[in-house]
Amino acid sequence: MELDHSLPPVVVSPSTAVALRSRCWGAGAVLASAVLASAGTCLALVVPPARAIPEAEVMAKLGVIPVFVITNAEGVPLPIPRDKTMILPLFLDRSRAESERSKLASRNPQLQTRLLPLPMNQANEKVLAMRQQLKTGLTLEAPIIPLASDLEQGGVILRQQGLTAKQVKDGLNIPVFFTKPFIVLPTPGGKRGVFFFSYGQMQEALASLPNRSTLVPQVADLTAVVHVMLEAAQDQWIFYPTREYFRLVKEQQAEGRGSSSSQRQPGAVAPSALPSAPPPLPKL
Repeated sequence: MELDHSLPPVVVSPSTAVALRSRCWGAGAVLASAVLASAGTCLALVVPPARAIPEAEVMAKLGVIPVFVITNAEGVPLPIPRDKTMILPLFLDRSRAESERSKLASRNPQLQTRLLPLPMNQANEKVLAMRQQLKTGLTLEAPIIPLASDLEQGGVILRQQGLTAKQVKDGLNIPVFFTKPFIVLPTPGGKRGVFFFSYGQMQEALASLPNRSTLVPQVADLTAVVHVMLEAAQDQWIFYPTREYFRLVKEQQAEGRGSSSSQRQPGAVAPSALPSAPPPLPKL
């Protein structure tokens, strides 16, 4: 693990974040990358047509970021109806997802529900498929719900940088953390700067560095990060797998050695499409 001063900075600003709000990806490339705002709107990323880095490669980087979806016993997602809009929350935090699943189950005792973990890029594909099946006049929004503590910490960082509370609320919805200069990890494709979906994981990485006092924690919204990745002349960054990713991998490995799907109880986490082993990245 090293530092790299040459990578361009990625910052969130009102002009950048707001410019990406309420806009859609091109045909066949809609990313459900938003939180459910108080007004019930969904934020989206914008992807101009020509890219130095293929869009598919950038989306694949999100494969180590699982989200949790509430489904019925057959694994069919259960969106929340709100007038003519269907809301399908994609939770980064398993405990928050389980809490919401339990509330749904208590209101509907006859409904058997599960949590389905999906890599974020595959969740996006599922949302696209669901949108194509909607009846005329209905829309589907799939907000990504971050950990409240990460959202709060992201706001602290931005307010320390001079942004107002309103600017933070308008511009930061899915916090992604990094440092200035970037922490860099070796990968099979070369050295890459690291983005973290967890403030705690970034702090753990900093604790292992002798010159950590020279690194300044930063935060940007996921929309801004992906936008910068797509605009870059070359591949420079990775997303570090979340704790839930490693936890799910261990659970899948244990399940493969013993229990079968028929033994899984209602409410349990269903099998996911995550890889059977962690990616070839050294632990921080």
